[in-house]
Amino acid sequence: MPPLSRRSFLTQLARAAVAVPVTSALRAADPRSRTADVCVYAGNAAGLAAAVAAAREGCRVLVIEPSRWLGGMTGGGLVHIDWGRSEAAGGSAKKILKDGLTDPQYRRMFADLAKLHGVEILYEHRVASVTKTGATITSVVLDYAPPDRFGCPIAQPKTVSAVRINARMFIDCSYEGDLMAKSGVTYFFGRESRDHYGENLAGVRPPLVVYDIDPYVKPGDPRGGLLPLLQDHTPGPIGSADKLTMGYGFRWKFTLDKNQIPIEPPDDYDPFAFEIYRRAFTKKLNLNGRRMRKLGEYEVATGGIHYPGAGNLSRSLIAPTVFGCNAAYPDGDWPERARIWKFHQDFLRGITHFLRIDPSAPEKLKERALIAGFDPGQFDDTAGWPHQLYIREARRMVSSYVVTQQDMEGKTDPGDSVGLASYGVDDWPYAMHALDGKVALQGGEYSMLYLDEKYRGIYKIPYRSITPHERECCNLFVPVCCSASHIAMTSIRMEPVWMTLAEASGIAASMAIKSDVAVQRVDYPALKSKLLAAGAKLERPAVAL
Repeated sequence: MPPLSRRSFLTQLARAAVAVPVTSALRAADPRSRTADVCVYAGNAAGLAAAVAAAREGCRVLVIEPSRWLGGMTGGGLVHIDWGRSEAAGGSAKKILKDGLTDPQYRRMFADLAKLHGVEILYEHRVASVTKTGATITSVVLDYAPPDRFGCPIAQPKTVSAVRINARMFIDCSYEGDLMAKSGVTYFFGRESRDHYGENLAGVRPPLVVYDIDPYVKPGDPRGGLLPLLQDHTPGPIGSADKLTMGYGFRWKFTLDKNQIPIEPPDDYDPFAFEIYRRAFTKKLNLNGRRMRKLGEYEVATGGIHYPGAGNLSRSLIAPTVFGCNAAYPDGDWPERARIWKFHQDFLRGITHFLRIDPSAPEKLKERALIAGFDPGQFDDTAGWPHQLYIREARRMVSSYVVTQQDMEGKTDPGDSVGLASYGVDDWPYAMHALDGKVALQGGEYSMLYLDEKYRGIYKIPYRSITPHERECCNLFVPVCCSASHIAMTSIRMEPVWMTLAEASGIAASMAIKSDVAVQRVDYPALKSKLLAAGAKLERPAVAL
């Protein structure tokens, strides 16, 4: 099937009226094996881009989505998409991602695209194990694990080994890289050192900001322990490696509407859990992070209110997350991930209640907290909570080509480009910890200064970075947790880029099947022709200096 024209695509979007199924078409009671040409793991925007691309090439495609919803972050609150340089965007991402769409529209749109192209979706299942013969994945076994009523993953599955999926090709589009990891492919998480790939931005960074707040339960006495929410963390030398991961969060949707969904405090609410904020408010400190958006300046599109933690744009002490609380998520099991996910929900519930009732809270914040509630038009089926945690970065594959800061700086020119990226270094803090008797946020910065001028920061991402080493796995693509350093991933990690790499994966998967070759041996000139026909942009547009 040829690519959709802009008019055809928008017509189909306007006709999309069927909601995303809230239950799996294949329930745990049906343990039959399923067979497909291509199995895509994760029904986020990248997963659907990969699935549709493979289906257009004539493949039978099955998408495994652990939640009950499609779209990932594009249906979970990330409405205003970060593109970087618009001239770098191509392929289906340009047609699919539209400014102004709401989360329900995105979810319906992806469901409509899947139906249009005959893509089967299996909801509420997650990968449990992978069976391989040599370097070839033959099947994956899935557990039936429906999320809870707030969209949070559950710690233990309802049914273990509920379904077996057999396929010729597999594409791991998950934010976590779980299929990749269980397939025995080499990966990394955390921050590499400066020396690892020769990146001067890599490794431990200076504090983003240091606040004059006593970090100890008993002021001035480290023996009494740290305040709640602080981590017992001592950063290594600047430039050294560690296993921390930039902060996660949610794209919350607040409103002033009287029909709002209320934000209730957690059952175990403890005001002392927020003592760090009480001390900051009492001292009337400026809580804004260095070179970051000022607290309260971000106006939420749905409702137009100013509220602490609105969206996810506050890189400061008071933010929609506790920086450092997700360090165990990338390589964690589901009990650990469920705990972290639920912590984010409970934190927002708790701090909202704290701002409403605590005498130390500034009046402006108190007023906003008192009237804020969830927008009932966005996440009705999860009581107002976004169904997708914003996992900015998790595991990263290590293959024959690792995209690094050198690529971002225009110092490389790989000959097997499958897409372009162009965003700057968009890093988030890694920990909230004690430092010399004060409270510090470790690392985190945003900058376009490190991108080359000749190509306006646009750089190539090669085919080798979305395919593993052939000796490790010969029928797997990894377009989301692709082969990149941490510094490069701070730029790559934009939904349009992941969609671009996923679309290339879907087309290449069909070619590997038809030629009966390992994914590493797909004929690149032929792939390039198909990508260009699909509207991909593979070469950097040079500009006059």
